Amino acid sequence: MDKIKKLISEKEVKERVNILAKELYSEYGNSELVFICTLKGAVFFACDLLKKYKGDARLEFLRVSSYKGTKSSGKIELNLSISKENIENQNVIILEDIVDTGHTLKFLKQYITDMNPKSLKICTLLDKKMRREVEIEADYSCFEIEDLFVVGYGLDYDQKYRNLPYIGVIEK
Repeated sequence: MDKIKKLISEKEVKERVNILAKELYSEYGNSELVFICTLKGAVFFACDLLKKYKGDARLEFLRVSSYKGTKSSGKIELNLSISKENIENQNVIILEDIVDTGHTLKFLKQYITDMNPKSLKICTLLDKKMRREVEIEADYSCFEIEDLFVVGYGLDYDQKYRNLPYIGVIEK
């Protein structure tokens, strides 16, 4: 196993996710929310957030990919889709693990917008604003990070390290 330096502790992640759940509930109250989890990276974030969210919620899953190793391929692949009837006229929040160049999120936003949701917002665990190549911003962001390749809490390096309870950087 590689040596991994902690960037954001498990405690910090849990605290911020709890605060986010309260923020979302204060905004949406008892209105039903459809959370769309992007697989595989956002699954830990989605599970923890929904466990703390006190409102009426449904969970849907999408699987998109653009990374090979530590680099984005630039090509977005939709590997698992959702049905329009689950989204149309609903308040929808896309849950992302990380917003980097923005290409994947821009694709997802248009994909969901085409299903005519009542409202659509973007929520990300991590935001790398300095890497943005397209104009897109998250409505909710837990942590802004520098241009680092991170693992843990769902984020991976070639499918490894997702199970770490914190977010870290592989030391070379």
